[in-house]
Amino acid sequence: MKERKKKKRIRFKGLVIVLLLAYIFLSFLYFLWKNPIKKIEITGNYYLKDNYLIDYLDISKESIIKVSSRSIIKKLKKLELISDAKVHKNYLGTLKIEVVEDKILFYNWNNKKMILSSGKEIEYNSDYLGVPNLINYVPDEVYEEFIKKLNIVEREVLTIVSEIEYSPSIINDKIVDNKRFLFRMNDGNIVYINTTNIEKFNSYLDIYESIVNKNGPIKGCLYLDSNSENKHFNKCSEIEKEEVENTEETETEN
Repeated sequence: MKERKKKKRIRFKGLVIVLLLAYIFLSFLYFLWKNPIKKIEITGNYYLKDNYLIDYLDISKESIIKVSSRSIIKKLKKLELISDAKVHKNYLGTLKIEVVEDKILFYNWNNKKMILSSGKEIEYNSDYLGVPNLINYVPDEVYEEFIKKLNIVEREVLTIVSEIEYSPSIINDKIVDNKRFLFRMNDGNIVYINTTNIEKFNSYLDIYESIVNKNGPIKGCLYLDSNSENKHFNKCSEIEKEEVENTEETETEN
């Protein structure tokens, strides 16, 4: 008889433990279900500001567990600048969103469109700052390659470009380089570069810094359109001086 009583007591204690664990588990689920999003962290965005994206998603009052990561990504990808996104949940209330934002390469004055790194064209938006202006016509075959190659240029460099002009190299009335462009910089300098050597443009800040360190502040023309490793920086010709002065006047007016 005594042995049977002991077995009953053991079973009763086991049942209590099971019920207690079940209660804790269900309480935790209830906490997650009711726990609101306390913090939203967004990374990878440049043109689209955090507040804009948070307002656009409209999930601040939602429960962290109820919000679908898939629905957030789907909604974000509807925005013209976002090509992809990832969502990470911290069940204590933090939602982390990583977005992949297309780079705006330039604003094309010819068709009044902004050109993205994906090749997509979007309407002009004055909220997007640091976008260069392509001011003249570019032949179709060169234009397509230019968009593709300009993707190589870092955003940090593009944001200090004021204007882009298609400027093929001509010698004795013959075009010797039909893929050359002229970049007018916000600092007053002019850079000549072609699509073949476009990756050199990423070194612009370092090149100009080294020139300033040697000669002090100076404005001129940087030639990066050669296949040579040499980087030529010269005082501008009379025509080029005019272009620099026009750039300075435009900056003063702005």
